[in-house]
Amino acid sequence: MEQKTESFDIVRINNNTGEKVKDAVTVEEPLTIFLNGEELVTLLYTPSYPKQLTVGFLVSEGVIKGKTDIESIRFYSKKGVININIKGNGNGYKKLSSKRLITSGCCGGTSFYNIDDIKDFKKIRSKYKFPVTTIINVMKEMVRQSKIFKKTGGIHSSALAREGKIVLFREDVGRHNAVDKILGECFLSDIPLNDAILLTSGRITSEITRKAGVVGIPVIASKSAPSSLSIKMAREIGVTLIGFVRGKRMNIYTGGWRII
Repeated sequence: MEQKTESFDIVRINNNTGEKVKDAVTVEEPLTIFLNGEELVTLLYTPSYPKQLTVGFLVSEGVIKGKTDIESIRFYSKKGVININIKGNGNGYKKLSSKRLITSGCCGGTSFYNIDDIKDFKKIRSKYKFPVTTIINVMKEMVRQSKIFKKTGGIHSSALAREGKIVLFREDVGRHNAVDKILGECFLSDIPLNDAILLTSGRITSEITRKAGVVGIPVIASKSAPSSLSIKMAREIGVTLIGFVRGKRMNIYTGGWRII
């Protein structure tokens, strides 16, 4: 069983009165990814679904295109290392290092994309439409499932909804990681995404929008706000972007024709 929380002795102050209590804190650990025997990157993550996280990360970076690209994946929990071998020459991916970007995400998120990369994206043509009530209901369900957040207040949630229901739910100290865990599972399990909604508890930045665009998810919805670049990117690649989904309210920033 992966450990998601750890207990610490703390002093809690309330009305100038101190009390010694046990407090649950979200676990954060390093995960070093080796690609074809070469060290690629170290992610800081909450230890759960490391294989899905790794695959989701590499899919969203465009390194993995199909399941047949993957030859083997081995996770060494004691070392915090995952080895993934894919077809082709691993040294060819060293060029990614020149494109490395420290993102605006939690835990100093890492990406290898260049903003000009979206010029090569296939525009999302999904014609599916989604009732407002569906967006509201699946967001409420994601919040309901966010038990670690309720316990610690220090973790992000992400979910995938199809046909009005949550089909995947993941948590991580980094919001990009939570999304990558979703994308990795979708990739490995062949889950269709042209009728899907990607839900996140964190703000929507360009990296999150790009990840959805790479795999063809037509709608992103968040409890929080989008950034200016995420809005511009969503318009460019045909993603419907929704922020501040709280109660019966929401702001639709792009692709409003998909929401009925």
